[in-house]
Amino acid sequence: MTEPLDPAVASGGDTAPVEEPTAPLAPVVPAPPPPPLVRFSPPKGGVPRALVAVLAPVLAIVMFTAGLATGQVISPSGAPAPSVAAGSPYPSDPDAQLALIVQAWRELQDNYVDAGKLDNQSLAYAAIRGMTDAIGDTGHTMFFTAAESKAMDQSLSGTFVGIGVQVVSVDLKAGTGVKIGVLIPKTPAEEAGLKRGDVVVKVDGTDVMALATDAIVSKIRGPDGTAVTLTIQRAGAANFDVTITRRKFDLPLSSWAMVPGQDVAMIRLDSFASGSGKAVTDAIAAAQKAGAKGIILDLRGNPGGYVNEAIIVASQFVPDGVVYQSTDRSGTSTDNNVIDGGLWTQGPLVVLANGDSASAAEIVTGAIKDAGRAQVVGVKTYGTGTVLGRFDLADGSSLRIGIERWLTRDGYPIWHEGIVPDVAVTLPATAVELYPNDLLDLTAAQVAASTDAQFLKALEVLKTAK
Repeated sequence: MTEPLDPAVASGGDTAPVEEPTAPLAPVVPAPPPPPLVRFSPPKGGVPRALVAVLAPVLAIVMFTAGLATGQVISPSGAPAPSVAAGSPYPSDPDAQLALIVQAWRELQDNYVDAGKLDNQSLAYAAIRGMTDAIGDTGHTMFFTAAESKAMDQSLSGTFVGIGVQVVSVDLKAGTGVKIGVLIPKTPAEEAGLKRGDVVVKVDGTDVMALATDAIVSKIRGPDGTAVTLTIQRAGAANFDVTITRRKFDLPLSSWAMVPGQDVAMIRLDSFASGSGKAVTDAIAAAQKAGAKGIILDLRGNPGGYVNEAIIVASQFVPDGVVYQSTDRSGTSTDNNVIDGGLWTQGPLVVLANGDSASAAEIVTGAIKDAGRAQVVGVKTYGTGTVLGRFDLADGSSLRIGIERWLTRDGYPIWHEGIVPDVAVTLPATAVELYPNDLLDLTAAQVAASTDAQFLKALEVLKTAK
Protein backbone atom coordinates (compact mmCIF):
# COMPACT_ATOMS: atom_id res chain seq x y z
CA MET A 1 0.00 0.00 0.00
CA THR A 2 2.69 2.44 -0.94
CA GLU A 3 1.75 3.47 -4.47
CA PRO A 4 0.69 7.09 -4.84
CA LEU A 5 -2.96 7.99 -5.12
CA ASP A 6 -4.08 9.87 -8.18
CA PRO A 7 -4.73 13.43 -6.97
CA ALA A 8 -8.34 13.08 -8.09
CA VAL A 9 -8.91 10.43 -5.47
CA ALA A 10 -6.73 11.74 -2.69
CA SER A 11 -7.75 11.25 0.90
CA GLY A 12 -7.08 12.87 4.19
CA GLY A 13 -8.30 14.11 7.47
CA ASP A 14 -8.25 17.34 9.60
CA THR A 15 -5.14 20.52 7.30
CA ALA A 16 -3.63 22.39 4.68
CA PRO A 17 -3.62 25.83 3.31
CA VAL A 18 -6.34 28.06 4.60
CA GLU A 19 -8.54 26.12 2.90
CA GLU A 20 -8.02 23.43 5.52
CA PRO A 21 -7.37 23.57 9.30
CA THR A 22 -4.15 22.11 10.64
CA ALA A 23 -5.24 18.88 12.18
CA PRO A 24 -4.40 15.41 11.12
CA LEU A 25 -4.46 14.14 7.62
CA ALA A 26 -4.32 10.44 8.32
CA PRO A 27 -1.99 8.41 6.12
CA VAL A 28 -3.85 7.47 2.98
CA VAL A 29 -3.67 4.48 0.71
CA PRO A 30 -3.87 4.05 -3.05
CA ALA A 31 -6.90 3.98 -5.30
CA PRO A 32 -8.86 1.95 -6.13
CA PRO A 33 -10.27 1.31 -2.64
CA PRO A 34 -9.61 -2.07 -1.03
CA PRO A 35 -11.99 -5.04 -1.27
CA PRO A 36 -15.37 -4.68 0.48
CA LEU A 37 -15.00 -4.23 4.22
CA VAL A 38 -18.65 -4.92 5.07
CA ARG A 39 -21.03 -6.89 2.95
CA PHE A 40 -24.66 -5.78 2.74
CA SER A 41 -27.50 -8.23 2.35
CA PRO A 42 -31.05 -6.87 2.65
CA PRO A 43 -33.23 -7.70 5.62
CA LYS A 44 -35.99 -10.21 5.10
CA GLY A 45 -38.75 -8.62 3.13
CA GLY A 46 -36.35 -6.02 1.74
CA VAL A 47 -36.60 -2.23 1.76
CA PRO A 48 -38.99 -0.15 -0.38
CA ARG A 49 -37.25 1.04 -3.54
CA ALA A 50 -38.66 4.55 -3.10
CA LEU A 51 -36.84 4.78 0.22
CA VAL A 52 -33.63 3.53 -1.34
CA ALA A 53 -33.61 6.51 -3.70
CA VAL A 54 -33.93 8.90 -0.77
CA LEU A 55 -31.61 7.00 1.53
CA ALA A 56 -28.80 6.31 -0.93
CA PRO A 57 -26.20 8.41 0.92
CA VAL A 58 -27.14 6.80 4.25
CA LEU A 59 -27.28 3.26 2.92
CA ALA A 60 -23.96 3.69 1.14
CA ILE A 61 -22.04 3.62 4.41
CA VAL A 62 -22.80 -0.08 4.82
CA MET A 63 -22.81 -1.10 1.17
CA PHE A 64 -19.08 -1.59 0.66
CA THR A 65 -19.43 -3.76 -2.41
CA ALA A 66 -17.44 -3.42 -5.59
CA GLY A 67 -19.96 -0.89 -6.88
CA LEU A 68 -19.14 1.50 -4.04
CA ALA A 69 -15.56 1.89 -5.25
CA THR A 70 -16.88 3.49 -8.43
CA GLY A 71 -19.40 5.67 -6.64
CA GLN A 72 -22.35 3.37 -7.38
CA VAL A 73 -24.82 2.43 -4.65
CA ILE A 74 -26.11 -1.13 -4.68
CA SER A 75 -29.75 -1.15 -3.63
CA PRO A 76 -31.44 -3.73 -1.43
CA SER A 77 -34.47 -5.46 -2.93
CA GLY A 78 -38.07 -4.21 -2.43
CA ALA A 79 -40.82 -4.94 0.16
CA PRO A 80 -41.36 -3.32 3.56
CA ALA A 81 -38.70 -3.29 6.25
CA PRO A 82 -39.52 -5.31 9.34
CA SER A 83 -41.58 -3.44 11.90
CA VAL A 84 -40.16 -2.95 15.36
CA ALA A 85 -42.30 -2.64 18.47
CA ALA A 86 -41.28 0.09 20.89
CA GLY A 87 -39.02 -1.23 23.63
CA SER A 88 -38.63 -4.66 22.09
CA PRO A 89 -35.23 -6.37 21.88
CA TYR A 90 -33.70 -6.00 18.44
CA PRO A 91 -30.79 -7.83 16.76
CA SER A 92 -27.47 -6.01 16.73
CA ASP A 93 -26.33 -7.25 13.33
CA PRO A 94 -25.76 -4.54 10.68
CA ASP A 95 -28.70 -5.47 8.47
CA ALA A 96 -31.24 -5.30 11.28
CA GLN A 97 -29.88 -1.94 12.42
CA LEU A 98 -30.05 -0.65 8.85
CA ALA A 99 -33.76 -1.53 8.83
CA LEU A 100 -34.07 0.54 12.01
CA ILE A 101 -32.54 3.54 10.23
CA VAL A 102 -34.96 3.06 7.34
CA GLN A 103 -37.89 2.89 9.76
CA ALA A 104 -36.81 6.12 11.50
CA TRP A 105 -36.50 7.85 8.14
CA ARG A 106 -39.98 6.72 7.15
CA GLU A 107 -41.50 7.95 10.42
CA LEU A 108 -39.96 11.39 9.90
CA GLN A 109 -41.15 11.61 6.31
CA ASP A 110 -44.67 10.40 7.12
CA ASN A 111 -45.32 12.16 10.42
CA TYR A 112 -43.29 15.37 10.82
CA VAL A 113 -45.69 18.32 10.82
CA ASP A 114 -43.67 20.27 8.21
CA ALA A 115 -42.53 17.32 6.13
CA GLY A 116 -42.48 19.46 2.99
CA LYS A 117 -39.73 21.59 4.51
CA LEU A 118 -37.44 18.69 5.33
CA ASP A 119 -33.99 19.01 3.78
CA ASN A 120 -33.40 15.38 2.92
CA GLN A 121 -29.75 15.86 1.98
CA SER A 122 -29.06 17.52 5.34
CA LEU A 123 -30.84 14.66 7.10
CA ALA A 124 -28.85 12.05 5.19
CA TYR A 125 -25.54 13.83 5.76
CA ALA A 126 -26.29 14.23 9.46
CA ALA A 127 -27.05 10.50 9.69
CA ILE A 128 -23.77 9.59 8.00
CA ARG A 129 -21.77 11.97 10.18
CA GLY A 130 -23.49 10.55 13.24
CA MET A 131 -22.45 7.05 12.25
CA THR A 132 -18.83 7.97 11.56
CA ASP A 133 -18.63 9.93 14.83
CA ALA A 134 -20.09 6.97 16.76
CA ILE A 135 -17.25 4.75 15.55
CA GLY A 136 -14.85 6.69 17.75
CA ASP A 137 -12.03 6.96 15.20
CA THR A 138 -11.95 10.70 15.84
CA GLY A 139 -10.35 12.83 13.15
CA HIS A 140 -9.87 9.87 10.82
CA THR A 141 -12.92 7.84 9.83
CA MET A 142 -15.19 10.66 8.68
CA PHE A 143 -17.60 11.95 6.08
CA PHE A 144 -16.87 14.66 3.49
CA THR A 145 -19.40 16.48 1.33
CA ALA A 146 -18.64 16.75 -2.38
CA ALA A 147 -17.19 20.26 -1.86
CA GLU A 148 -15.10 19.12 1.10
CA SER A 149 -13.83 16.12 -0.87
CA LYS A 150 -12.76 18.41 -3.71
CA ALA A 151 -10.96 20.73 -1.30
CA MET A 152 -9.18 17.76 0.28
CA ASP A 153 -8.09 16.54 -3.14
CA GLN A 154 -6.62 19.97 -3.82
CA SER A 155 -4.84 20.04 -0.48
CA LEU A 156 -2.99 16.82 -1.32
CA SER A 157 -2.28 17.64 -4.95
CA GLY A 158 -0.16 20.68 -4.12
CA THR A 159 -2.38 23.11 -6.06
CA PHE A 160 -4.90 25.27 -4.23
CA VAL A 161 -7.48 27.95 -4.69
CA GLY A 162 -7.56 30.24 -1.70
CA ILE A 163 -5.76 33.05 0.05
CA GLY A 164 -2.54 31.22 0.97
CA VAL A 165 -2.36 30.48 4.67
CA GLN A 166 -2.57 27.54 7.00
CA VAL A 167 -4.60 28.09 10.14
CA VAL A 168 -4.58 26.53 13.59
CA SER A 169 -7.23 26.64 16.28
CA VAL A 170 -6.59 28.92 19.24
CA ASP A 171 -8.33 29.54 22.56
CA LEU A 172 -9.13 33.20 23.17
CA LYS A 173 -10.84 35.11 25.97
CA ALA A 174 -13.84 35.70 23.72
CA GLY A 175 -13.99 32.04 22.65
CA THR A 176 -12.22 29.79 20.19
CA GLY A 177 -11.00 30.92 16.81
CA VAL A 178 -8.23 30.42 14.28
CA LYS A 179 -4.90 32.10 13.84
CA ILE A 180 -2.51 32.05 10.92
CA GLY A 181 0.12 29.39 11.53
CA VAL A 182 1.79 29.43 8.11
CA LEU A 183 1.87 32.29 5.63
CA ILE A 184 2.67 30.87 2.21
CA PRO A 185 5.03 33.10 0.18
CA LYS A 186 3.81 34.86 -2.97
CA THR A 187 0.11 34.33 -2.25
CA PRO A 188 -2.79 36.78 -1.79
CA ALA A 189 -2.52 36.61 1.99
CA GLU A 190 1.13 37.68 2.00
CA GLU A 191 0.45 40.38 -0.57
CA ALA A 192 -2.41 41.70 1.61
CA GLY A 193 -0.03 42.10 4.56
CA LEU A 194 -1.25 39.28 6.80
CA LYS A 195 1.24 37.90 9.33
CA ARG A 196 1.78 34.69 11.23
CA GLY A 197 -0.08 34.88 14.52
CA ASP A 198 -2.91 37.04 13.16
CA VAL A 199 -6.27 35.87 14.54
CA VAL A 200 -9.36 35.79 12.32
CA VAL A 201 -12.33 37.12 14.31
CA LYS A 202 -14.82 37.82 11.50
CA VAL A 203 -15.33 36.59 7.95
CA ASP A 204 -17.34 38.88 5.65
CA GLY A 205 -18.65 40.68 8.72
CA THR A 206 -19.82 37.53 10.50
CA ASP A 207 -18.37 36.84 13.95
CA VAL A 208 -16.69 33.43 13.82
CA MET A 209 -15.37 33.21 17.36
CA ALA A 210 -17.95 30.63 18.40
CA LEU A 211 -17.57 28.45 15.30
CA ALA A 212 -15.59 25.24 14.91
CA THR A 213 -12.34 25.48 12.99
CA ASP A 214 -13.66 23.64 9.94
CA ALA A 215 -16.67 25.98 9.80
CA ILE A 216 -14.39 29.02 9.83
CA VAL A 217 -12.23 27.51 7.12
CA SER A 218 -15.31 26.83 4.99
CA LYS A 219 -16.23 30.52 5.20
CA ILE A 220 -12.74 31.62 4.18
CA ARG A 221 -12.57 29.13 1.33
CA GLY A 222 -14.15 30.06 -2.01
CA PRO A 223 -13.88 30.00 -5.82
CA ASP A 224 -11.01 31.44 -7.80
CA GLY A 225 -11.42 35.18 -8.37
CA THR A 226 -13.85 35.82 -5.52
CA ALA A 227 -13.13 38.11 -2.59
CA VAL A 228 -13.35 37.55 1.16
CA THR A 229 -13.07 40.18 3.90
CA LEU A 230 -11.35 39.11 7.11
CA THR A 231 -11.41 41.02 10.37
CA ILE A 232 -7.99 40.52 11.93
CA GLN A 233 -6.90 40.72 15.56
CA ARG A 234 -3.17 41.45 15.81
CA ALA A 235 -1.14 41.89 18.97
CA GLY A 236 -0.52 45.56 19.73
CA ALA A 237 -2.98 46.87 17.14
CA ALA A 238 -6.70 47.60 16.83
CA ASN A 239 -8.76 45.09 14.87
CA PHE A 240 -8.77 45.82 11.16
CA ASP A 241 -10.39 44.52 7.97
CA VAL A 242 -8.56 43.22 4.94
CA THR A 243 -10.19 42.15 1.67
CA ILE A 244 -8.39 39.40 -0.23
CA THR A 245 -9.14 37.95 -3.67
CA ARG A 246 -8.78 34.19 -3.79
CA ARG A 247 -6.71 32.65 -6.56
CA LYS A 248 -5.01 29.44 -7.60
CA PHE A 249 -1.43 28.85 -6.45
CA ASP A 250 1.04 26.04 -6.00
CA LEU A 251 2.07 25.16 -2.49
CA PRO A 252 5.84 24.92 -1.97
CA LEU A 253 5.98 21.37 -0.63
CA SER A 254 9.30 21.77 1.16
CA SER A 255 11.55 24.69 2.00
CA TRP A 256 15.12 24.81 3.23
CA ALA A 257 17.87 27.26 4.15
CA MET A 258 21.30 27.24 5.74
CA VAL A 259 21.38 28.52 9.31
CA PRO A 260 23.32 31.82 9.29
CA GLY A 261 26.91 31.35 10.43
CA GLN A 262 26.63 27.54 10.64
CA ASP A 263 27.06 24.48 8.45
CA VAL A 264 23.55 23.32 9.33
CA ALA A 265 20.55 23.20 7.01
CA MET A 266 16.97 23.51 8.14
CA ILE A 267 14.47 21.56 6.00
CA ARG A 268 10.77 22.07 6.63
CA LEU A 269 7.94 19.92 5.30
CA ASP A 270 4.41 21.30 5.75
CA SER A 271 2.45 18.22 4.61
CA PHE A 272 2.85 14.91 2.84
CA ALA A 273 1.12 16.00 -0.34
CA SER A 274 1.85 14.42 -3.70
CA GLY A 275 5.50 15.08 -4.59
CA SER A 276 6.66 15.97 -1.08
CA GLY A 277 9.11 13.04 -1.02
CA LYS A 278 10.90 14.37 -4.09
CA ALA A 279 10.79 17.90 -2.67
CA VAL A 280 12.60 16.76 0.49
CA THR A 281 15.10 14.75 -1.58
CA ASP A 282 15.83 17.83 -3.69
CA ALA A 283 16.21 19.96 -0.55
CA ILE A 284 18.75 17.51 0.92
CA ALA A 285 20.74 17.47 -2.31
CA ALA A 286 20.78 21.28 -2.42
CA ALA A 287 21.82 21.47 1.24
CA GLN A 288 24.65 19.02 0.63
CA LYS A 289 25.84 21.13 -2.30
CA ALA A 290 25.75 24.20 -0.04
CA GLY A 291 28.06 22.46 2.44
CA ALA A 292 25.62 21.29 5.10
CA LYS A 293 27.17 19.02 7.73
CA GLY A 294 23.98 18.62 9.75
CA ILE A 295 20.22 18.79 9.12
CA ILE A 296 17.26 19.89 11.21
CA LEU A 297 14.11 18.29 9.82
CA ASP A 298 11.14 20.42 10.88
CA LEU A 299 7.84 18.50 10.97
CA ARG A 300 6.09 20.84 13.39
CA GLY A 301 2.48 21.44 12.42
CA ASN A 302 2.66 18.81 9.67
CA PRO A 303 -0.75 17.08 9.61
CA GLY A 304 0.22 14.15 7.39
CA GLY A 305 -0.99 13.07 3.97
CA TYR A 306 0.04 10.28 1.60
CA VAL A 307 1.61 7.28 3.30
CA ASN A 308 3.83 6.51 0.29
CA GLU A 309 5.33 10.01 0.55
CA ALA A 310 6.11 9.31 4.22
CA ILE A 311 8.04 6.19 3.20
CA ILE A 312 10.05 8.19 0.63
CA VAL A 313 10.90 10.89 3.19
CA ALA A 314 11.81 8.43 5.96
CA SER A 315 14.01 6.52 3.53
CA GLN A 316 16.19 9.58 3.01
CA PHE A 317 17.24 9.41 6.66
CA VAL A 318 16.94 5.73 7.67
CA PRO A 319 19.40 3.35 5.94
CA ASP A 320 17.45 0.10 6.09
CA GLY A 321 14.74 -1.92 7.81
CA VAL A 322 11.11 -1.04 8.47
CA VAL A 323 9.50 2.39 8.22
CA TYR A 324 6.24 1.36 9.92
CA GLN A 325 4.07 -1.69 10.59
CA SER A 326 0.45 -1.95 9.48
CA THR A 327 -2.32 -4.31 10.61
CA ASP A 328 -5.57 -4.79 8.68
CA ARG A 329 -9.02 -5.80 9.98
CA SER A 330 -8.18 -9.50 9.68
CA GLY A 331 -5.17 -9.06 11.97
CA THR A 332 -2.64 -9.53 9.17
CA SER A 333 0.50 -7.51 9.89
CA THR A 334 2.74 -6.07 7.19
CA ASP A 335 6.16 -4.44 7.40
CA ASN A 336 6.51 -1.39 5.16
CA ASN A 337 10.19 -1.17 4.39
CA VAL A 338 12.75 1.53 3.68
CA ILE A 339 13.54 2.30 0.04
CA ASP A 340 17.27 1.92 -0.59
CA GLY A 341 19.44 4.85 -1.66
CA GLY A 342 18.60 7.58 0.87
CA LEU A 343 20.70 10.75 0.71
CA TRP A 344 21.19 11.45 4.44
CA THR A 345 21.28 8.08 6.17
CA GLN A 346 24.47 8.76 8.13
CA GLY A 347 24.83 12.51 8.67
CA PRO A 348 23.92 14.33 11.91
CA LEU A 349 20.19 14.91 12.18
CA VAL A 350 17.57 16.33 14.58
CA VAL A 351 13.79 16.18 14.11
CA LEU A 352 11.48 18.93 15.35
CA ALA A 353 7.92 17.86 16.22
CA ASN A 354 4.98 19.21 18.19
CA GLY A 355 1.38 18.48 19.10
CA ASP A 356 0.22 19.27 15.57
CA SER A 357 2.65 16.81 13.99
CA ALA A 358 0.34 13.98 13.01
CA SER A 359 -0.21 10.88 10.97
CA ALA A 360 2.38 10.56 8.18
CA ALA A 361 4.57 13.03 10.09
CA GLU A 362 4.46 10.63 13.03
CA ILE A 363 5.36 7.71 10.76
CA VAL A 364 8.52 9.55 9.70
CA THR A 365 9.34 10.75 13.22
CA GLY A 366 8.78 7.29 14.67
CA ALA A 367 10.91 5.60 12.01
CA ILE A 368 13.82 7.99 12.55
CA LYS A 369 13.58 7.76 16.34
CA ASP A 370 13.25 3.94 16.47
CA ALA A 371 16.18 3.55 14.09
CA GLY A 372 18.35 5.61 16.44
CA ARG A 373 19.10 8.05 13.64
CA ALA A 374 18.24 11.23 15.48
CA GLN A 375 16.83 12.76 18.61
CA VAL A 376 13.37 14.33 18.49
CA VAL A 377 13.06 17.80 19.99
CA GLY A 378 9.76 19.48 20.88
CA VAL A 379 6.58 18.14 22.47
CA LYS A 380 4.54 14.94 22.15
CA THR A 381 2.95 14.49 18.74
CA TYR A 382 -0.77 14.33 18.01
CA GLY A 383 -1.27 10.56 18.27
CA THR A 384 -2.86 9.21 15.11
CA GLY A 385 -3.03 5.52 14.38
CA THR A 386 -5.09 4.59 11.34
CA VAL A 387 -4.43 4.49 7.62
CA LEU A 388 -7.39 5.78 5.63
CA GLY A 389 -9.02 4.48 2.49
CA ARG A 390 -11.34 6.68 0.46
CA PHE A 391 -14.79 5.47 -0.61
CA ASP A 392 -16.77 7.72 -2.95
CA LEU A 393 -20.53 7.94 -2.55
CA ALA A 394 -23.15 8.44 -5.24
CA ASP A 395 -23.46 12.24 -5.04
CA GLY A 396 -19.75 13.09 -4.99
CA SER A 397 -19.44 12.99 -1.23
CA SER A 398 -17.06 10.48 0.28
CA LEU A 399 -16.08 8.49 3.33
CA ARG A 400 -12.57 8.24 4.73
CA ILE A 401 -12.47 4.95 6.61
CA GLY A 402 -9.68 3.64 8.83
CA ILE A 403 -8.78 0.39 7.08
CA GLU A 404 -5.47 -0.29 8.84
CA ARG A 405 -3.85 0.45 12.18
CA TRP A 406 -0.21 1.35 12.12
CA LEU A 407 2.66 1.00 14.58
CA THR A 408 6.14 2.45 14.54
CA ARG A 409 9.18 0.58 13.27
CA ASP A 410 9.64 -1.08 16.67
CA GLY A 411 5.94 -1.83 17.11
CA TYR A 412 5.05 1.13 19.31
CA PRO A 413 1.35 2.13 19.05
CA ILE A 414 0.84 5.84 18.36
CA TRP A 415 -2.98 5.90 18.56
CA HIS A 416 -3.92 8.40 21.31
CA GLU A 417 -0.35 8.14 22.64
CA GLY A 418 1.77 10.17 20.26
CA ILE A 419 5.54 10.10 20.00
CA VAL A 420 7.31 11.45 23.06
CA PRO A 421 10.33 13.65 22.21
CA ASP A 422 13.81 12.79 23.40
CA VAL A 423 14.27 16.42 24.42
CA ALA A 424 11.09 18.10 25.63
CA VAL A 425 10.84 21.81 24.84
CA THR A 426 7.52 23.68 25.07
CA LEU A 427 7.12 26.97 23.27
CA PRO A 428 5.26 29.77 25.07
CA ALA A 429 2.23 31.22 23.29
CA THR A 430 4.18 34.37 22.46
CA ALA A 431 7.02 32.50 20.73
CA VAL A 432 7.37 32.61 16.95
CA GLU A 433 8.64 29.52 15.18
CA LEU A 434 11.49 30.05 12.75
CA TYR A 435 10.98 28.84 9.19
CA PRO A 436 13.63 28.42 6.49
CA ASN A 437 12.40 31.55 4.70
CA ASP A 438 13.00 33.52 7.91
CA LEU A 439 16.61 32.36 8.05
CA LEU A 440 17.32 33.96 4.68
CA ASP A 441 16.87 37.42 6.18
CA LEU A 442 18.45 36.93 9.63
CA THR A 443 21.96 37.29 10.99
CA ALA A 444 23.55 34.72 13.28
CA ALA A 445 22.95 37.06 16.24
CA GLN A 446 19.27 37.43 15.33
CA VAL A 447 18.87 33.67 15.15
CA ALA A 448 20.46 33.29 18.58
CA ALA A 449 17.99 35.86 19.95
CA SER A 450 14.98 34.05 18.46
CA THR A 451 12.04 33.04 20.67
CA ASP A 452 11.94 29.66 18.93
CA ALA A 453 13.42 27.67 21.81
CA GLN A 454 12.75 24.35 20.04
CA PHE A 455 14.86 25.35 17.05
CA LEU A 456 17.65 26.67 19.28
CA LYS A 457 17.64 23.44 21.29
CA ALA A 458 17.83 21.45 18.03
CA LEU A 459 20.96 23.40 17.08
CA GLU A 460 22.45 22.63 20.48
CA VAL A 461 21.62 18.89 20.21
CA LEU A 462 23.01 18.80 16.68
CA LYS A 463 26.41 20.07 17.86
CA THR A 464 26.81 17.03 20.10
CA ALA A 465 25.78 14.71 17.24
CA LYS A 466 28.31 16.09 14.74
